[in-house]
Amino acid sequence: MTTLHRRPVKVVTDSEDDQSDIRHRSDFHITSRRVSTVAEEKKEEDKKKRLSYQGFRHTIPIHTLSKASVLSKEAPPENYSGFIRLGMLVLGASNIRLVIENWMKYGLLIRFPHSYIPYQDYGLFVLAWLSVPTCLAITLLVEFGMAKLAVKARNAKPDFRKKVAILERVASAAHVTHLTFLISYPSYIVYTKIYHPLVGSAVVIISLITFLKLISYVLVNREIRQLYITGKTDEYHDENARYPNNIHLGNLMYFFFAPTLCYQPSYPRSPVFRKTFFLKRLGELIVCLVMMYVLTEQYAKPTLANSLQALEENDLVVIVERVLKLSTTAVVIWLLMFYALFHAFLNILAEVLRFGDRTFYLAWWNSGNLATYWRLWNRPVYLFFKRHVYIPSVQRGISPAICQLLVFLASAVLHEVLVGIPTHAITGFAFWGMFGQIPLIALTRALEKWRGKDSALGNTIFWITFCVVGQPTIALLYYYQWTATHKGMTPP
Repeated sequence: MTTLHRRPVKVVTDSEDDQSDIRHRSDFHITSRRVSTVAEEKKEEDKKKRLSYQGFRHTIPIHTLSKASVLSKEAPPENYSGFIRLGMLVLGASNIRLVIENWMKYGLLIRFPHSYIPYQDYGLFVLAWLSVPTCLAITLLVEFGMAKLAVKARNAKPDFRKKVAILERVASAAHVTHLTFLISYPSYIVYTKIYHPLVGSAVVIISLITFLKLISYVLVNREIRQLYITGKTDEYHDENARYPNNIHLGNLMYFFFAPTLCYQPSYPRSPVFRKTFFLKRLGELIVCLVMMYVLTEQYAKPTLANSLQALEENDLVVIVERVLKLSTTAVVIWLLMFYALFHAFLNILAEVLRFGDRTFYLAWWNSGNLATYWRLWNRPVYLFFKRHVYIPSVQRGISPAICQLLVFLASAVLHEVLVGIPTHAITGFAFWGMFGQIPLIALTRALEKWRGKDSALGNTIFWITFCVVGQPTIALLYYYQWTATHKGMTPP
């Protein structure tokens, strides 16, 4: 009778398991200490063939190692591409069914985009947009004047420097005034005059981006101006880009169109313009925009319209069903928006301007907690708040936790402006949807510490709260508010 000697329990790795599968089971040489290595087995192959189980057919040992099930947590990582492929096929089949069902129920709902927009909105868009070049011109004039004073003050007497310090306060007041105008005037036009939310959103987004860019431009130039007056040299930039040589129209316009919100006199540049890369990103942008429009008109709008009665009657069951039905379309639209904006459009700008740093996003889809997601998915905004809000606040002695709270507060206000003003509904839904994520951040951080950074639990909570429930709920609430505001009204 063959006896198997006891040996320490061992969970094999993928490589060991693969080797054991390749070799014939009759080649195993079991000892009391360990499993023989491949090299040892090759050397003793002839000897084992002569001695191992000669004359036996059914007694070869099969279970020789302790191995975990493939789907167990203890098992080594596996390739699940087959499951991913199956999931994509199931998702495709489900979407095809939805396409057929939508066609049978509604027919073709898609029209040209301009057919929904009153002609008056186009004129109001231009009127609101004029605040952007106006504030750009004021910013450049103020900074140009301060640069001339800085050149004189560098080698001047202390009395003149005191006068420059007073004028610095006057310049800061001028910047605060025109930047307030930049964010308030377009918002007033959009909230009171512009009918269509798409046109209003375009105005608010352009104004807000310009607002943040000019804040960075003013703060950075004020700081390097103070260094210049005191005689300190700028070691980070070339001579042509150092203050005050950077104060000119070309430098400001480059920053205005550059895919960043953080100003610096010069940026890393790519060596050449790649025409093929540019055309690929342009094609992706067009395809994504078309798909977003089709999904919005053909699928999202009917679902939103069919939800109004349930919201008016507070029918919770129907509301939940509508949110879940809307979630699929909303997630796809949001993913298309992300790809169109952060990958295609920003890379188009970067390629045209030969802007070198293109980390517009990182791998946010693997985020184990919500804080990680907000750091990774929109890098330009995150870096702006980190550079101009978080770090200066910490340097002033404010605790990092309070600084993070301030950043979330500012971000929540901007989200309410971006959503509430174009829909003519300052209800606070977007504000609290953003600011209310702080408890979820604490929860997912605790789960990440408990389960580890690679745990799927925090990532699952992120997808459910943000994409499956959060976004469609916010969209439904603001659509309801917009329709309630314009109920019975005809477009101007």
